[in-house]
Amino acid sequence: MKVLLIGKTGSIIRWVEDMADDLRIGGHTVSVLSTRNPLLGKQLQKMLLSPIIRAPLATRLVGMVKRIAPDLVLVIGAFDHAPKNVLEHLARAPGRPPLAAWIGDTFTAEIRHEADLFDLIAYTDTGLKECHDQFGFCAASAFVPLAATRAFRSAASESGHVDRLVFVGAATPNRLDLLMELKEPVTLFGPDWRKQGGMLQHERKPRRIGARELSDIYARHLAVLNIRHGVNVINGLNQRHFAPYVQGTPAVTDAQPDLAHCFEIGTEILVYHDPAELDSLSAKLRRDPGWATAVGQAGRKRVLAHHTYNQRLATIAAACGIRVTSV
Repeated sequence: MKVLLIGKTGSIIRWVEDMADDLRIGGHTVSVLSTRNPLLGKQLQKMLLSPIIRAPLATRLVGMVKRIAPDLVLVIGAFDHAPKNVLEHLARAPGRPPLAAWIGDTFTAEIRHEADLFDLIAYTDTGLKECHDQFGFCAASAFVPLAATRAFRSAASESGHVDRLVFVGAATPNRLDLLMELKEPVTLFGPDWRKQGGMLQHERKPRRIGARELSDIYARHLAVLNIRHGVNVINGLNQRHFAPYVQGTPAVTDAQPDLAHCFEIGTEILVYHDPAELDSLSAKLRRDPGWATAVGQAGRKRVLAHHTYNQRLATIAAACGIRVTSV
């Protein structure tokens, strides 16, 4: 299958890149159209999309779609990751392939015009899908959780092991509040942790992490801690629910309604409701590493069987009336 992915590349979550990598492993032909060109300033990009000068950049992008002739065009990320002029040109193009979006951030009814340009909008969060239905958008909708890429399988666990939980992500207020209350130590990765005081029980490594290093970090640690973002999530899951399992490392996560759609709680993933319960789980994992291994392997089996980006493509394509064959 030929797929064109449109979205922001170079972001810390690597959504577009991870999906492209996994689809290529699945045997698909994938083209990526980045909505952020570092060689062009924001004002210049905005001017090249202006209808006053007939939006030459949007016209060129539509021409690119015609040359690639994909079976599906999939816009990844927030509605504003693809400029409105581009979406309008794509939606109006004669004989175009199905146009779908995969959305993971909250939105308001004000984006109705952009939403109605799509044939299908997939949401990573059941709460976002409920908003779609409540706002009465015209496009079909589907619940399609995030996933994992099989592109990075680390061997780091063979060269060293860290007997504690690890968290890789931004230092949002709700995450800080939780971490301040913990007694069990956590290793924290991410540039934001440089600015945070206190939390002497935790080890901070304040820097950005590349995809290869992230897989090594997950492979080396006892378990991966997940704490919801606190702003852009309603019921849904993020990449930390899936990616650690490619390395066979279990996730320990706050309770989210969508978890039960993806995992068997207690066997494939571990859930806490407050700092005391998280401390208890962390201590139990440290006392019983065999339990951590069992949960990690059960979760790995689940993720590889049901939660790769390759499988998500099949779900989105089927909702657009496209049958997918892959490996």
